[in-house]
Amino acid sequence: MIAHEIALVGPSTLACEQQGSESTRTRRREGSGNADVKFKPKALLTANELEFLGRLEAAAPELRFCPQVSMRALLEPAIPRKDGKAYFQARGMFSQKIVDFVAQRRSGGAIVAIVELDDRTHDGGKDAKRDAMLASAGYRVLRWQSRAKPDVAAIRAELQPPPQSSSASSTALRQ
Repeated sequence: MIAHEIALVGPSTLACEQQGSESTRTRRREGSGNADVKFKPKALLTANELEFLGRLEAAAPELRFCPQVSMRALLEPAIPRKDGKAYFQARGMFSQKIVDFVAQRRSGGAIVAIVELDDRTHDGGKDAKRDAMLASAGYRVLRWQSRAKPDVAAIRAELQPPPQSSSASSTALRQ
């Protein structure tokens, strides 16, 4: 077996040196023009979202609330992957989108609901499309306005399992 050492030679090249050999291979790194880009940390939640997370946790301690979850972690196109173009086109509809909170049972991990906290930046038409995608996968979406957040008792009532009916996966909108 041949071992390799990889070293950063400069901001735009990467060297791969084979141990025990004189040969060194150097190639251009992808995205080499971004070598001087700096990054800074970002808060996971706004103060408003953090306060609402506290309400969610108080309302349903038996649930785990995961914030800022990618819809790609929740959805998969109902198209065979072998149908490449159609599959990736469908995945592109949600792969860059984030939901505010996922309510999950601590025992077993079943998802109880997707929770959205809408502020003035939300677009009703876009939200309806997102909700429809989630509902088509069987998720229940609970949506509240940031300016009129519910109290702990109201949250608890909404997080209870919906009555069994043909529209069990329907979206509940709280304006």
